[in-house]
Amino acid sequence: MDVLTPYEIDKANERIQSLIVKTPLISNETINKITNANVYFKLENLQRTGSFKLRGASNKISQLTKEEKSKGVVAYSSGNHAQAVAYASSFHSIQSTIVMPKNAPLTKIQNTKKYGAKVILYDTINQKREKIAQEIAFNEDKTIIKPYDDLDIIAGQGTVGKEIVEQLQEKNIKPDIYLCCCGGGGLIAGSSIYLKHTFTNIENFAVEPDQFNDTQLSLKKKSIISNKESAHSICDALLAPQPGVITFPINKLILNGGLTVSDKEVKHTIVELAENIKVVVEPGGAVAAAALLTNKINVKNKNVVVMISGGNIDYNLFSSIVSNKK
Repeated sequence: MDVLTPYEIDKANERIQSLIVKTPLISNETINKITNANVYFKLENLQRTGSFKLRGASNKISQLTKEEKSKGVVAYSSGNHAQAVAYASSFHSIQSTIVMPKNAPLTKIQNTKKYGAKVILYDTINQKREKIAQEIAFNEDKTIIKPYDDLDIIAGQGTVGKEIVEQLQEKNIKPDIYLCCCGGGGLIAGSSIYLKHTFTNIENFAVEPDQFNDTQLSLKKKSIISNKESAHSICDALLAPQPGVITFPINKLILNGGLTVSDKEVKHTIVELAENIKVVVEPGGAVAAAALLTNKINVKNKNVVVMISGGNIDYNLFSSIVSNKK
C-alpha cells in the first residue's frame, strides 16, 4: 500500500495556503437537540470553487514541473474537481481542458468555463471519460489531474482534516465520530488519516448514496467492489464507479465502516441544513448530514464531526427540493 502520513498533509497545507480559505467548523443548537449530540459541521461548501476539491487539485498542480505547466493539464469530472482544476490552473497560468458529462449540473459547467478551462462534454452512456482524457493527454502531451486516485490529491484533501483538528483543539473538544461523504474515497482517506493520528479513538465512517455504496460493500468484502451500471442518484459528485486502487487500501485500514442514505433523505437534509444552519448544500455534500439526521448511527451524547463537502447545486434543483418538501 502507498503510505500517506500527516507530514505529507502538513507539507501540502503549506503549498496551498495562497489558494484556499480556512472554512468554518460550526455547531447548531437545533441540530444538537434533534440528534442529542454535539455536532460540528465542517463547511467546505464555503471553500473557493464551492467544494473541498480545490485542496487536492492545487496541491497536485503546484508540484508540476515548469515543462508540464507549459503543456497544460487535462481532467475529468462531473463538476467539483473540474472547477477546482480550472481555478488552480488559472492561478498558476496553466491551460486546462476538462472532460465533463453532458448532463452535469449547468452551474458546474458554467463555472468551469468561467475559471478559464476548455470544456469537452461527453455522453455518459456511449463514451468513457477516462479514455477521452487519456487520448487528449497523449495527443497534446498534457498531464492528467486525477479526481482522487493520486497521493498528492489525497494529501491535499487531507488538509481539511488538519483544519478540523486545529479547530477542535481550539475548543478543547475530542471527537468520537467522523461522518464524511465518499465517492472515490480521496477526501475521507486524507482527512481520516489526520484525524486518526491526533484522536486515536475516533471512529471514521464513509457515507454514500444507497445505490453507490461501493466503499461500504468493499469494506465488508475487504476487496474492491464496483457499483452497478444501472445505479442512479441525484448525488452527482459521488458517482465514482468503484473505490480507487490507491484510496481503498488506505480506507480499509482507517475506516470503521460505511453508511448509506437515499435520495429522498438527501433532499430532506438539504432543506434541514438551509433552514437550520443557513447554508446551501449540494446533494453529494449533504449525505454525511443525512446519515446523522436519519439516525443511521448512534450518536447520543457523542461529539460528531460532519463533513459538508460542497455547495454547487443548480438553483432550479434547489428550488424544486425546497418547494416540494414534505
